[in-house]
Amino acid sequence: MKLTKELLKEMILKEMKNLTPAQIEQEVRKHIMQIGDPDGVKNIAFVTAHEPPEGGKNFEWDNDEMQFHLKSMLKRRGYKEFYPIIGNYGGQLEGSLMVVERDQSQSEFLDQMVSIGKQFNQDAVIVGTKQESMQTDPSQSGPAYHMDFEMINLHPTKTGVPNMDFRQQSTYDERDQVQYGPAVQSRATDFSQAGNFKFVIPFFSSAPADQNKFRANVRNVGE
Repeated sequence: MKLTKELLKEMILKEMKNLTPAQIEQEVRKHIMQIGDPDGVKNIAFVTAHEPPEGGKNFEWDNDEMQFHLKSMLKRRGYKEFYPIIGNYGGQLEGSLMVVERDQSQSEFLDQMVSIGKQFNQDAVIVGTKQESMQTDPSQSGPAYHMDFEMINLHPTKTGVPNMDFRQQSTYDERDQVQYGPAVQSRATDFSQAGNFKFVIPFFSSAPADQNKFRANVRNVGE
């Protein structure tokens, strides 16, 4: 049954009472800054139900309603930690969710996020999995840790009928870092944001500093 605008607004406001905007910013900042920490989360994804390709043109689509259904689906599938963030792409704003997970196998997490993105007719999802590699810093002991992020093309039909064929997915780009320093905080566009905290995964950048680093003996954490 289609949610009315009044009921949807009431349900969203009720849900928002669980965490204040300041608490959301704090949690997002913590998880992003702990990506290189062995005790940080194992998996991170960025998913949305907003603005599917040709949504509102070829088929009816309500961003707020579908975002509510996305949150409900995440809860049904057992995900307890996800936080609303805003993406600013060329000045266009889009609501998204940062999903964090500690225990699920990385292959299963990726499959789940691809499945969810496909069900909401999305062009892509971003999935990050924690990896360990040979330590190159002589002042540190044990392995080094980083997060490998993939932007995964989901090949939507653009008709409103989800493309659930898992063979039809491909990687747009891959990066092994998240940036959040002063240069990112001063950006006016092309970033993700929670509260006043901005961060960037430098997909599609040709800058040398944004390229993946060479790492030896890389493997997924726990696998």
